[in-house]
Amino acid sequence: MIAAESTLPPGENEAIGVLSRVGSEQMLMQVDARSGVNATQHTRDAWRGRKLTERLNEMKGIFVRHEGVQAVEEFLEQELLLREAEQQANGALLTAPPGAGKTWLLKHLQRMYPIVEMPTRTTQQMVCFKVPKAPTPKSMGTALLKAMRDPLADYGDSDKKVERIGILLRETGVRIVAIDDFQDVPAKRRERGVQAISFWIRDLCDLPFPGVVLAVGTAEAAQVRDNNDQIKRRMTATLSLPEFGIASKDRARSFKRLLSQIDRALPLAETSGLSEPEMMIRLYFATHGLMSYLMKLLLRSLVRTVQRGAERMECQDLEAGFRDLHQVSALAGNPFAADFNGKELIEPGQVFCHLGRRNGDAQDATR
Repeated sequence: MIAAESTLPPGENEAIGVLSRVGSEQMLMQVDARSGVNATQHTRDAWRGRKLTERLNEMKGIFVRHEGVQAVEEFLEQELLLREAEQQANGALLTAPPGAGKTWLLKHLQRMYPIVEMPTRTTQQMVCFKVPKAPTPKSMGTALLKAMRDPLADYGDSDKKVERIGILLRETGVRIVAIDDFQDVPAKRRERGVQAISFWIRDLCDLPFPGVVLAVGTAEAAQVRDNNDQIKRRMTATLSLPEFGIASKDRARSFKRLLSQIDRALPLAETSGLSEPEMMIRLYFATHGLMSYLMKLLLRSLVRTVQRGAERMECQDLEAGFRDLHQVSALAGNPFAADFNGKELIEPGQVFCHLGRRNGDAQDATR
């Protein structure tokens, strides 16, 4: 067993002490699930005996509106009102570590700002595209035009494409232009190439449409903005998605709330105690506090739970799910195994060896 009192670094053990009290606080997050599963026992009982395929479909539809997501929603809501008043676009940078849920967030925002089909017009409130493999002003323009379903996206030079983008943004009522994997620009281009893309972003922000240009990527994405003083003035807002942790009271509360909400939404007839202190610690070690790793782990653990004929996810299911997810890497350390040593999985051959000791959220649990 991992002792809750000894898992955190010195001076931070009290973070676990708040865990039992957080459950009574008002939850700050909401869960969107396709069939509307909620926390009532009556609704949970409806999952008893259901097929695995039904549960997997429900699980894949779960989206947790944690504090980071809510901050992005609130920023966009307020900023779009300002853009409408000024009739001028502006930029924003959203950064997050790999696996923190950037792609899930963008899909969520596309549901919030959907395509609206009308008899005489199609309104596309949000358009999202990825940085091309070879990012240039021309290829960026092509990618954006294709995202707006323009049949002439491949034609014209960079300037012509920007001109056509301006026309389509107004005609289709676009309010948000989201550029995913923005860190690929500095990764694939040298300084002059990065500067060329920054000028393209500037020109995009200068187009007369009342919206937000949202650049989304890892921390390296900031190099594009910081390369050009003109784009800095147009992209002053910086947002981020959290990497959940347990190294302080606030971080422990946030992680507990996250796990509590996910537990309430799991397509199982009984709660699984994901936010209980020892389980929360194991889940942190298993996921490094990253949403993508967490949801993939729970999806595979759900399969193991149902195959066992159970309605509550136990440590043995999570141990098997971790093994199914990470294969060989899981042999070098599994946080749900009885012999787990309580250390971060950052050594060679372990799951998070590529991350290293970055945030001090977990240290040797045997201290």
